[in-house]
Amino acid sequence: MARYFKYKSTDELVAEATALGSSLPVSSDFSVLFEPVRIGSLTVGNRLCIQPMEGCDGTLDGAPDELTYRRYRRFGAGGAKLIWGEATAIDEAARMNPRQLWLHDGTASALEDMLNGCRQAHRESLGSEAGLAVGLQLTHSGRFSYRRPLLATHDPILDPLTIDKSTGRVIDESFPLLTDDDLKRIEDQYLAAARLAARIGCDFVDIKQCHRYLLSELLASKNRPGEYGGSLENRSRLVRNVVGRIRAELPALTIVTRMNVHDG
Repeated sequence: MARYFKYKSTDELVAEATALGSSLPVSSDFSVLFEPVRIGSLTVGNRLCIQPMEGCDGTLDGAPDELTYRRYRRFGAGGAKLIWGEATAIDEAARMNPRQLWLHDGTASALEDMLNGCRQAHRESLGSEAGLAVGLQLTHSGRFSYRRPLLATHDPILDPLTIDKSTGRVIDESFPLLTDDDLKRIEDQYLAAARLAARIGCDFVDIKQCHRYLLSELLASKNRPGEYGGSLENRSRLVRNVVGRIRAELPALTIVTRMNVHDG
């Protein structure tokens, strides 16, 4: 049974680990957290990172709202040198909820203001933005898209939990999958979003392939026919194509990715 983290001291945590027969090295020296780290071509000033957790507080057209602006100003002022911006959809159909950020021509200027506000707050708090890296996580929500599930493959565990909101019904094996042509268009959408991200000043983009969103699901699409399923080469085709196209067109933009340990 899962246990809540209720330890009031390091000693309590170490004692519990010892009782469980687990070795848990503990140090009171935090200096390593303040050392710079190299990420691709970026040198990040410390090891502290703002994680890409969504606020679900954007506008209906995908722009940041006042709460979003405030949040990113606070991120900048906090001292972390890696601001890993939250999941930002590459298309309206790719959004997980109607308040998720969405990078397109109509929101690019507002998202640029959000990133600039983050940097300004960092300068005001720390005196400069040396070593600061700010980026966005580009995402396609796949089966979790809020308007309609967009599936790469069927899944015996997740399908019974996936509802087609247009009908209110749980999906089954008859529910259509995204076609190979659909996935090729999604590759184009990722490239278009990366172009905008570079234009508005992102130091990096995260091509999100975790948490069973679309790119994560593709990595598990062993039973899918066609160019994007079956072999590992096929299952990783979309993300490899996206990374290759971004790298070829935008060589100065650092590319990172989040993926589940067990996918593929």
